[in-house]
Amino acid sequence: MKTAKVLWGATDLGAPHFSGDLLWRTGFRAPDPFFLVEIGGKTILLLSPLEIGRAKKEARAYEIVLFDKFLKRGESVVQGLSRFLKAQKITEVIVPHQFPHGIARMLGEIFAIHDGGHSLYPERARKSKKEIIEITAAQRSCEDATAAAAAFLRACTIKGRRVYDGSRVVTSEIIRRIIDDVLWKRGYLATGTIVACGPHAADPHCMGSGPIIARQPIVMDIFPVSLATHYWADMTRTFFKGEPSGDLARMYKAVLGAQETGIAMIRAGVDGGAVHRAAAEYLASAGFPTRIAGGRAEGFIHGLGHGVGIDIHEAPRLGAGHQILEAGNVITIEPGLYYRKPRKGIPAGGIRIEDVAVITESGCDLITQFPKDFKPAAL
Repeated sequence: MKTAKVLWGATDLGAPHFSGDLLWRTGFRAPDPFFLVEIGGKTILLLSPLEIGRAKKEARAYEIVLFDKFLKRGESVVQGLSRFLKAQKITEVIVPHQFPHGIARMLGEIFAIHDGGHSLYPERARKSKKEIIEITAAQRSCEDATAAAAAFLRACTIKGRRVYDGSRVVTSEIIRRIIDDVLWKRGYLATGTIVACGPHAADPHCMGSGPIIARQPIVMDIFPVSLATHYWADMTRTFFKGEPSGDLARMYKAVLGAQETGIAMIRAGVDGGAVHRAAAEYLASAGFPTRIAGGRAEGFIHGLGHGVGIDIHEAPRLGAGHQILEAGNVITIEPGLYYRKPRKGIPAGGIRIEDVAVITESGCDLITQFPKDFKPAAL
Protein backbone atom coordinates (compact mmCIF):
# COMPACT_ATOMS: atom_id res chain seq x y z
CA MET A 1 0.00 0.00 0.00
CA LYS A 2 1.22 3.48 -0.90
CA THR A 3 -0.25 6.59 0.73
CA ALA A 4 -0.52 10.22 -0.36
CA LYS A 5 -1.58 13.28 1.59
CA VAL A 6 -3.77 15.55 -0.55
CA LEU A 7 -4.81 19.18 -0.11
CA TRP A 8 -7.05 21.28 -2.35
CA GLY A 9 -7.84 24.95 -2.06
CA ALA A 10 -6.89 28.54 -2.81
CA THR A 11 -4.33 30.57 -0.88
CA ASP A 12 -5.09 34.21 -1.68
CA LEU A 13 -6.71 36.63 0.74
CA GLY A 14 -10.49 36.30 0.70
CA ALA A 15 -10.50 33.59 -1.97
CA PRO A 16 -13.24 30.94 -1.81
CA HIS A 17 -12.00 27.56 -0.56
CA PHE A 18 -9.07 29.17 1.28
CA SER A 19 -6.68 26.61 2.82
CA GLY A 20 -4.38 27.72 5.62
CA ASP A 21 -2.53 24.41 5.34
CA LEU A 22 -1.75 25.09 1.69
CA LEU A 23 -0.52 28.64 2.28
CA TRP A 24 1.56 27.59 5.28
CA ARG A 25 3.17 24.71 3.38
CA THR A 26 3.80 26.44 0.05
CA GLY A 27 4.09 30.17 0.78
CA PHE A 28 2.33 30.65 -2.56
CA ARG A 29 -0.65 33.01 -2.98
CA ALA A 30 -3.13 31.85 -5.62
CA PRO A 31 -6.77 32.98 -6.08
CA ASP A 32 -7.85 29.72 -7.74
CA PRO A 33 -7.81 26.30 -6.05
CA PHE A 34 -5.00 23.84 -6.75
CA PHE A 35 -3.85 20.45 -5.47
CA LEU A 36 -0.90 19.63 -3.24
CA VAL A 37 0.17 15.99 -3.02
CA GLU A 38 2.72 14.62 -0.54
CA ILE A 39 4.15 11.18 -1.21
CA GLY A 40 6.77 10.11 1.30
CA GLY A 41 9.07 13.11 1.67
CA LYS A 42 8.17 14.54 -1.73
CA THR A 43 5.81 17.50 -2.18
CA ILE A 44 4.15 18.09 -5.56
CA LEU A 45 1.92 20.97 -6.67
CA LEU A 46 -0.53 20.39 -9.50
CA LEU A 47 -1.21 23.76 -11.09
CA SER A 48 -2.99 25.30 -14.06
CA PRO A 49 -1.13 27.18 -16.82
CA LEU A 50 -2.28 30.44 -15.19
CA GLU A 51 -0.21 29.85 -12.07
CA ILE A 52 2.63 27.45 -12.89
CA GLY A 53 5.17 30.08 -13.98
CA ARG A 54 4.71 32.19 -10.86
CA ALA A 55 4.65 29.11 -8.62
CA LYS A 56 8.06 28.02 -9.90
CA LYS A 57 9.44 31.33 -8.63
CA GLU A 58 7.49 31.68 -5.38
CA ALA A 59 6.27 28.32 -4.04
CA ARG A 60 8.05 26.16 -1.50
CA ALA A 61 7.72 22.71 -3.12
CA TYR A 62 10.02 20.02 -4.45
CA GLU A 63 8.16 19.56 -7.72
CA ILE A 64 5.68 21.69 -9.66
CA VAL A 65 3.62 19.93 -12.30
CA LEU A 66 1.27 21.20 -15.00
CA PHE A 67 -2.07 19.66 -14.00
CA ASP A 68 -3.40 19.85 -17.58
CA LYS A 69 -1.05 16.97 -18.49
CA PHE A 70 -3.35 14.66 -16.52
CA LEU A 71 -6.66 16.11 -17.70
CA LYS A 72 -8.53 15.14 -20.82
CA ARG A 73 -11.01 17.48 -22.47
CA GLY A 74 -14.30 17.60 -20.56
CA GLU A 75 -12.99 15.73 -17.49
CA SER A 76 -13.39 16.84 -13.88
CA VAL A 77 -10.43 17.75 -11.71
CA VAL A 78 -11.07 14.56 -9.72
CA GLN A 79 -10.49 12.46 -12.83
CA GLY A 80 -7.24 14.29 -13.50
CA LEU A 81 -6.10 13.90 -9.90
CA SER A 82 -7.01 10.20 -9.92
CA ARG A 83 -4.96 9.67 -13.08
CA PHE A 84 -1.99 11.39 -11.43
CA LEU A 85 -2.31 9.34 -8.22
CA LYS A 86 -2.61 6.09 -10.15
CA ALA A 87 0.57 6.95 -12.05
CA GLN A 88 2.28 7.23 -8.64
CA LYS A 89 0.80 3.81 -7.65
CA ILE A 90 -1.15 5.40 -4.77
CA THR A 91 -3.77 3.21 -3.03
CA GLU A 92 -4.63 5.34 0.04
CA VAL A 93 -5.30 9.06 0.40
CA ILE A 94 -5.25 11.18 3.58
CA VAL A 95 -7.27 14.43 3.58
CA PRO A 96 -8.06 17.02 6.30
CA HIS A 97 -11.51 17.79 7.69
CA GLN A 98 -12.03 20.83 5.46
CA PHE A 99 -11.32 18.87 2.27
CA PRO A 100 -14.38 19.11 -0.04
CA HIS A 101 -16.79 16.26 0.53
CA GLY A 102 -17.63 15.91 -3.16
CA ILE A 103 -14.00 15.45 -4.20
CA ALA A 104 -13.34 13.04 -1.29
CA ARG A 105 -16.41 10.99 -2.17
CA MET A 106 -15.35 10.61 -5.80
CA LEU A 107 -11.78 9.77 -4.81
CA GLY A 108 -13.21 7.20 -2.38
CA GLU A 109 -14.57 5.22 -5.30
CA ILE A 110 -10.98 4.51 -6.37
CA PHE A 111 -8.77 4.95 -3.28
CA ALA A 112 -9.10 4.28 0.44
CA ILE A 113 -9.73 7.66 2.11
CA HIS A 114 -8.42 8.42 5.61
CA ASP A 115 -9.15 11.28 8.02
CA GLY A 116 -6.14 13.57 8.44
CA GLY A 117 -7.68 15.65 11.25
CA HIS A 118 -8.18 19.40 11.35
CA SER A 119 -4.79 20.01 9.75
CA LEU A 120 -2.34 17.82 7.85
CA TYR A 121 0.40 19.86 9.52
CA PRO A 122 -0.18 19.92 13.29
CA GLU A 123 3.27 21.49 13.65
CA ARG A 124 1.64 24.70 12.37
CA ALA A 125 0.51 25.30 15.95
CA ARG A 126 4.14 25.88 17.01
CA LYS A 127 5.05 29.24 15.53
CA SER A 128 8.48 30.16 14.20
CA LYS A 129 10.23 33.39 15.21
CA LYS A 130 9.29 34.88 11.84
CA GLU A 131 5.63 34.01 12.34
CA ILE A 132 5.63 35.55 15.82
CA ILE A 133 7.07 38.75 14.33
CA GLU A 134 4.24 38.86 11.77
CA ILE A 135 1.55 38.24 14.41
CA THR A 136 3.11 40.89 16.65
CA ALA A 137 3.03 43.44 13.82
CA ALA A 138 -0.64 42.65 13.24
CA GLN A 139 -1.32 43.00 16.96
CA ARG A 140 0.27 46.45 16.99
CA SER A 141 -2.14 47.49 14.24
CA CYS A 142 -5.00 46.38 16.53
CA GLU A 143 -3.63 48.50 19.33
CA ASP A 144 -3.23 51.56 17.09
CA ALA A 145 -6.82 51.19 15.88
CA THR A 146 -8.13 50.71 19.43
CA ALA A 147 -6.19 53.76 20.61
CA ALA A 148 -7.73 55.86 17.81
CA ALA A 149 -11.24 54.73 18.78
CA ALA A 150 -10.60 55.40 22.48
CA ALA A 151 -9.20 58.87 21.75
CA PHE A 152 -12.27 59.70 19.67
CA LEU A 153 -14.62 58.57 22.45
CA ARG A 154 -12.64 60.45 25.08
CA ALA A 155 -13.20 63.70 23.16
CA CYS A 156 -16.96 63.12 22.86
CA THR A 157 -19.59 64.47 25.25
CA ILE A 158 -22.54 62.90 27.04
CA LYS A 159 -26.08 64.26 26.92
CA GLY A 160 -28.51 62.05 28.78
CA ARG A 161 -27.93 58.48 27.56
CA ARG A 162 -26.47 59.51 24.21
CA VAL A 163 -22.86 60.26 23.24
CA TYR A 164 -22.13 63.15 20.88
CA ASP A 165 -19.32 64.22 18.58
CA GLY A 166 -20.29 67.87 18.38
CA SER A 167 -23.91 67.73 17.25
CA ARG A 168 -23.58 64.24 15.78
CA VAL A 169 -24.84 61.20 17.70
CA VAL A 170 -21.99 58.69 18.00
CA THR A 171 -22.84 55.22 16.70
CA SER A 172 -21.14 51.85 16.50
CA GLU A 173 -20.81 52.41 12.75
CA ILE A 174 -18.82 55.65 13.25
CA ILE A 175 -16.37 54.01 15.65
CA ARG A 176 -16.04 50.93 13.44
CA ARG A 177 -15.11 53.16 10.50
CA ILE A 178 -12.37 54.82 12.57
CA ILE A 179 -10.94 51.42 13.52
CA ASP A 180 -11.14 49.96 10.02
CA ASP A 181 -9.55 53.05 8.43
CA VAL A 182 -6.53 52.85 10.75
CA LEU A 183 -6.08 49.18 9.94
CA TRP A 184 -6.31 49.76 6.19
CA LYS A 185 -3.71 52.53 6.28
CA ARG A 186 -1.33 50.13 8.03
CA GLY A 187 -1.83 47.36 5.48
CA TYR A 188 -4.41 45.26 7.33
CA LEU A 189 -7.92 44.27 6.35
CA ALA A 190 -10.64 44.55 8.98
CA THR A 191 -12.97 41.55 8.99
CA GLY A 192 -16.21 42.08 10.87
CA THR A 193 -14.92 44.50 13.52
CA ILE A 194 -17.17 44.38 16.58
CA VAL A 195 -18.25 47.62 18.25
CA ALA A 196 -21.16 46.41 20.38
CA CYS A 197 -22.74 48.53 23.09
CA GLY A 198 -25.43 47.95 25.70
CA PRO A 199 -27.70 45.00 24.84
CA HIS A 200 -25.65 44.24 21.70
CA ALA A 201 -22.62 43.58 23.94
CA ALA A 202 -24.51 40.67 25.53
CA ASP A 203 -24.17 38.75 22.22
CA PRO A 204 -20.47 37.83 21.77
CA HIS A 205 -20.51 37.93 17.95
CA CYS A 206 -22.92 40.83 17.41
CA MET A 207 -21.07 43.50 15.38
CA GLY A 208 -23.15 46.24 17.00
CA SER A 209 -25.17 49.03 15.42
CA GLY A 210 -26.86 52.28 16.29
CA PRO A 211 -26.14 54.84 19.02
CA ILE A 212 -23.52 54.32 21.70
CA ILE A 213 -25.14 54.36 25.14
CA ALA A 214 -23.44 56.35 27.89
CA ARG A 215 -22.12 54.45 30.92
CA GLN A 216 -22.78 51.07 29.23
CA PRO A 217 -20.08 48.58 28.11
CA ILE A 218 -18.70 49.06 24.59
CA VAL A 219 -17.05 45.84 23.43
CA MET A 220 -14.45 46.42 20.69
CA ASP A 221 -13.19 43.17 19.18
CA ILE A 222 -10.69 43.74 16.36
CA PHE A 223 -9.27 40.89 14.26
CA PRO A 224 -7.43 42.11 11.15
CA VAL A 225 -5.43 40.12 8.62
CA SER A 226 -2.25 41.32 6.92
CA LEU A 227 -2.72 42.06 3.22
CA ALA A 228 0.92 41.12 2.67
CA THR A 229 1.39 37.95 4.74
CA HIS A 230 -2.11 36.68 5.69
CA TYR A 231 -1.20 36.55 9.40
CA TRP A 232 -3.93 37.59 11.81
CA ALA A 233 -4.21 39.38 15.12
CA ASP A 234 -7.05 39.39 17.65
CA MET A 235 -7.73 41.81 20.49
CA THR A 236 -10.75 42.88 22.54
CA ARG A 237 -11.15 45.75 24.94
CA THR A 238 -14.31 46.90 26.72
CA PHE A 239 -14.76 50.64 27.31
CA PHE A 240 -17.33 52.84 29.04
CA LYS A 241 -18.12 56.39 28.00
CA GLY A 242 -18.87 57.82 31.41
CA GLU A 243 -18.65 56.18 34.82
CA PRO A 244 -20.46 52.80 34.85
CA SER A 245 -22.55 51.40 37.68
CA GLY A 246 -20.91 49.58 40.56
CA ASP A 247 -22.20 46.23 39.25
CA LEU A 248 -20.70 46.84 35.80
CA ALA A 249 -17.40 47.83 37.39
CA ARG A 250 -17.45 44.63 39.44
CA MET A 251 -18.26 42.60 36.34
CA TYR A 252 -15.33 44.17 34.45
CA LYS A 253 -12.92 43.43 37.29
CA ALA A 254 -14.16 39.83 37.46
CA VAL A 255 -13.41 39.30 33.75
CA LEU A 256 -9.97 40.84 34.20
CA GLY A 257 -9.35 38.58 37.20
CA ALA A 258 -10.40 35.52 35.19
CA GLN A 259 -7.94 36.46 32.47
CA GLU A 260 -5.15 36.94 35.01
CA THR A 261 -5.99 33.52 36.48
CA GLY A 262 -5.62 31.94 33.04
CA ILE A 263 -2.39 33.78 32.23
CA ALA A 264 -0.84 32.60 35.51
CA MET A 265 -1.59 28.95 34.63
CA ILE A 266 -0.50 28.91 31.00
CA ARG A 267 2.77 27.19 30.13
CA ALA A 268 3.96 24.31 27.98
CA GLY A 269 2.56 20.95 29.12
CA VAL A 270 -0.61 22.37 30.71
CA ASP A 271 -4.04 21.23 29.54
CA GLY A 272 -5.86 24.12 27.85
CA GLY A 273 -9.13 22.70 29.11
CA ALA A 274 -7.93 22.99 32.71
CA VAL A 275 -7.05 26.66 32.13
CA HIS A 276 -10.52 27.30 30.71
CA ARG A 277 -12.19 25.62 33.68
CA ALA A 278 -10.11 27.64 36.16
CA ALA A 279 -11.22 30.90 34.50
CA ALA A 280 -14.86 29.74 34.56
CA GLU A 281 -14.61 28.81 38.25
CA TYR A 282 -13.10 32.21 39.05
CA LEU A 283 -16.03 33.99 37.38
CA ALA A 284 -18.59 31.81 39.16
CA SER A 285 -16.92 32.40 42.54
CA ALA A 286 -16.99 36.16 41.83
CA GLY A 287 -20.80 35.96 41.56
CA PHE A 288 -21.17 35.58 37.79
CA PRO A 289 -22.54 32.09 37.07
CA THR A 290 -22.90 30.43 33.67
CA ARG A 291 -26.34 28.88 33.14
CA ILE A 292 -29.33 28.54 30.82
CA ALA A 293 -31.90 31.32 31.17
CA GLY A 294 -34.91 31.74 28.90
CA GLY A 295 -33.64 29.01 26.60
CA ARG A 296 -30.26 30.72 26.08
CA ALA A 297 -26.90 30.36 27.76
CA GLU A 298 -25.59 33.31 29.76
CA GLY A 299 -22.40 34.02 31.66
CA PHE A 300 -19.07 32.72 30.33
CA ILE A 301 -20.44 31.02 27.22
CA HIS A 302 -17.38 30.51 25.00
CA GLY A 303 -13.90 29.07 25.26
CA LEU A 304 -11.08 30.93 26.94
CA GLY A 305 -8.97 31.07 23.81
CA HIS A 306 -7.69 29.69 20.53
CA GLY A 307 -4.60 29.66 18.37
CA VAL A 308 -3.86 32.49 15.92
CA GLY A 309 -1.71 32.44 12.78
CA ILE A 310 -2.43 32.15 9.06
CA ASP A 311 -6.01 31.40 10.15
CA ILE A 312 -7.84 33.46 12.75
CA HIS A 313 -8.86 30.27 14.59
CA GLU A 314 -6.18 27.60 14.84
CA ALA A 315 -4.99 24.96 17.26
CA PRO A 316 -4.71 24.82 20.19
CA ARG A 317 -8.09 25.46 21.80
CA LEU A 318 -8.61 26.49 25.40
CA GLY A 319 -12.13 25.22 25.97
CA ALA A 320 -14.21 22.41 27.36
CA GLY A 321 -12.07 19.70 25.74
CA HIS A 322 -8.53 18.58 26.50
CA GLN A 323 -5.57 19.94 24.52
CA ILE A 324 -2.01 20.10 25.83
CA LEU A 325 -0.32 23.44 25.25
CA GLU A 326 3.15 23.57 23.67
CA ALA A 327 5.97 26.10 23.61
CA GLY A 328 5.62 28.23 20.50
CA ASN A 329 1.81 28.19 20.47
CA VAL A 330 0.36 31.66 19.92
CA ILE A 331 -3.05 31.90 21.59
CA THR A 332 -5.76 34.32 22.61
CA ILE A 333 -6.84 34.60 26.25
CA GLU A 334 -10.34 36.07 26.16
CA PRO A 335 -12.75 35.52 29.05
CA GLY A 336 -16.10 37.26 28.81
CA LEU A 337 -19.45 37.59 30.55
CA TYR A 338 -22.80 38.06 28.81
CA TYR A 339 -26.23 38.66 30.35
CA ARG A 340 -29.30 39.73 28.39
CA LYS A 341 -31.35 40.70 31.45
CA PRO A 342 -30.27 42.11 34.81
CA ARG A 343 -30.61 40.15 38.03
CA LYS A 344 -29.57 40.85 41.57
CA GLY A 345 -25.91 41.90 41.47
CA ILE A 346 -25.61 41.03 37.77
CA PRO A 347 -26.11 43.83 35.24
CA ALA A 348 -27.33 43.38 31.66
CA GLY A 349 -24.71 43.61 28.93
CA GLY A 350 -21.41 42.02 28.03
CA ILE A 351 -17.73 42.45 28.84
CA ARG A 352 -14.76 40.77 27.16
CA ILE A 353 -11.01 41.31 27.48
CA GLU A 354 -8.68 39.60 25.01
CA ASP A 355 -4.91 39.43 24.66
CA VAL A 356 -2.59 37.35 22.48
CA ALA A 357 0.35 35.50 24.03
CA VAL A 358 3.20 33.18 23.07
CA ILE A 359 3.48 30.05 25.22
CA THR A 360 6.90 29.25 26.67
CA GLU A 361 8.27 26.40 28.77
CA SER A 362 7.88 28.46 31.94
CA GLY A 363 4.76 30.53 31.21
CA CYS A 364 3.60 32.84 28.46
CA ASP A 365 4.75 36.15 27.01
CA LEU A 366 1.98 38.63 26.21
CA ILE A 367 2.22 40.10 22.73
CA THR A 368 -0.62 42.55 23.46
CA GLN A 369 0.53 45.71 25.21
CA PHE A 370 -2.63 47.83 25.28
CA PRO A 371 -3.84 48.81 28.78
CA LYS A 372 -6.75 46.86 30.25
CA ASP A 373 -7.11 47.88 33.90
CA PHE A 374 -10.42 49.43 34.84
CA LYS A 375 -9.39 53.09 35.04
CA PRO A 376 -8.38 53.44 31.34
CA ALA A 377 -11.57 51.59 30.38
CA ALA A 378 -13.78 54.40 31.72
CA LEU A 379 -13.30 57.22 29.20
